[in-house]
Amino acid sequence: YTIEELANFLHFCDMYQCSHTQKFVVSRIQSTRYHFHPAQLINLAIQYNTSALFPFAFKRLVDTPITQLTAQHQELLGNDVFTTLVYVQVALEEHCRIVAAEEPKILMHTSDCQDPVGCNEDWHTIWWNGMARFLLDRRNLQPYHEAVKHFKDMQFGRVSGGCKELMFKIIGEGAAFNHTDRFVDEACSHLAEKLIFESSLV
Repeated sequence: YTIEELANFLHFCDMYQCSHTQKFVVSRIQSTRYHFHPAQLINLAIQYNTSALFPFAFKRLVDTPITQLTAQHQELLGNDVFTTLVYVQVALEEHCRIVAAEEPKILMHTSDCQDPVGCNEDWHTIWWNGMARFLLDRRNLQPYHEAVKHFKDMQFGRVSGGCKELMFKIIGEGAAFNHTDRFVDEACSHLAEKLIFESSLV
């Protein structure tokens, strides 16, 4: 189905209050959601009050550079969604810069660490040359977990094996980026509650 055909189906469901048909149409959209631009899905979700389409589409938008959104996309999104999207992306980018610039500190060195000072110095240097570059290099931006994979392959100089293992355990928990997911979820929920009004179809 094209986006226009699916929109017509949803319009029919909305007009005649057909819940079963609407559920079928939404399931078809969800099964082929990667075929459509997230701006199109958000427009359908708002226009036909279908909240099930909104979270996936908004999260895809968050990962889409603003420069890749056309005037038509902005029109489909509407002012509320587009403004929130810009705010969320700016906040996430600022958070990413902070994480990249401030490596997690080695607060306690393991028993095999023979040179704590050198260990700290090399950890700082390798973080800046590795994780910071992976997270900030616009020519090859990488998500956090991918950046960690590449970071592990680097040479760690005077960082002891035990300290390295301990720090990667901390990094692997993703604490630095866990709250960004909650931030996006909250922004998404706020928009959905404001813009989508679920009706009780019969």
